[in-house]
Amino acid sequence: MTTTVPSAKNGARPDDQGPPGRPPVRHPLRTNGSYRALWVGDLVSQFGSKITEFVLPLLLVTTLHASALQVGVVQTAYMAPFFLLPLIAGVWLDHRSKRPVMIFADLIRFALVLCVPVMTLLGALDLWHVYLIAFAVGSFTVLYDIAAAAYLPELLPAPQLPAANSLVTSNQAVGGTAGPGLSGWLVGLFGPAATLVVDALSYLTSATALMLMNHREQPRARTAERDLRRELVDGVHAVVRNPPIRAVSLHACVYNAGVAMMNLAFLIFFVRELQHSSGQFGLIMVAGGVGAVTGALVAPRLIRRFGLGRAFPYVLVFSTTAYFLLLTADGGSRDVLWCSLAYFLGTAGSSGGSVIAVTMRQRLTPAALYARMTATYRLFSFGALCVGSLTAGVLADTVGARATLWVVPFVLMASAVPVLGRAVLSLPRTD
Repeated sequence: MTTTVPSAKNGARPDDQGPPGRPPVRHPLRTNGSYRALWVGDLVSQFGSKITEFVLPLLLVTTLHASALQVGVVQTAYMAPFFLLPLIAGVWLDHRSKRPVMIFADLIRFALVLCVPVMTLLGALDLWHVYLIAFAVGSFTVLYDIAAAAYLPELLPAPQLPAANSLVTSNQAVGGTAGPGLSGWLVGLFGPAATLVVDALSYLTSATALMLMNHREQPRARTAERDLRRELVDGVHAVVRNPPIRAVSLHACVYNAGVAMMNLAFLIFFVRELQHSSGQFGLIMVAGGVGAVTGALVAPRLIRRFGLGRAFPYVLVFSTTAYFLLLTADGGSRDVLWCSLAYFLGTAGSSGGSVIAVTMRQRLTPAALYARMTATYRLFSFGALCVGSLTAGVLADTVGARATLWVVPFVLMASAVPVLGRAVLSLPRTD
């Protein structure tokens, strides 16, 4: 098992590492201006993305009158690049500067998302347009995410990575908290299509923040003629031949499929079948965002206290069992309360698990392989979202959304099995 830890690089101060034993690690927001710019840009981008995650299905259901299967196809179109492109993107990025790629991806996504409200205003938007835009945005999101994941260990020293990962994960949670609530209000004022302008502008803001960064990474020199097949194989082996990373990847595959099933089935069940409003749905998503922020902020403490491996069981308790509470919804006045609690607890667990998993992958992977390892990991874990979305669409249209929600918690609990084995739990403490 590889146990190489990324070394301190550009922007890292020697005193960030601290003395042996208990290093007084300084927070990256205080010590690294480039990380601050990266974090702010990512926060705005995540905020806009969560708005789209909330608004686009509403646009399909309310404006284009899409079926559950059609909503599932759109979500699958967005997630398909996460299955088709990661390995190629990882090999391509390993010998290139990541920051210009991230800026380019942001600008392209800005233009693509802006097409939706423009075409709606012109009365030209059709389902096939949404399918195509979703696939294109997903493709550039793959490129951006892999570049960003490989860039962070080059920007910060290893001891600062848990705190940095916590903040990046918190960005997703803050977007999930404020995005749906604001979306419900904006949709009521302007309609779902116009609300997507906010997401488009968020990508432009993220690109601007990246342009303002001072840090410039140095692409690794090629020591020999490139063997693309060998590089692809090495990226796959960085996951499948590293027992802890392999276990976490299997967990993410099953868990992501279950979450994709849940999100689509719950939207159809709560809004269409139980006739709750989009504002009530937004409140539940806000509760989920608060839970995700909580989990992301608590995760570094769990890592420090228990170590990477033994921190996992604590978050799995919440991430795998909380969604049984969704099954209590019956159209009554307490539906929002119980469903909000389910999302709060579930996302707290899954957000904490994300911080633990990404920190583990960073510490157990050599720097030269990190982009390809991340690409392989995303190929497996995010590719499962395609399966989950399509499965949920088919099940919701055949056996019903409520019956689909009964399946979800059992899928999530099954995902815990790989990370409860010796490969993960026996990892030594690194601090």
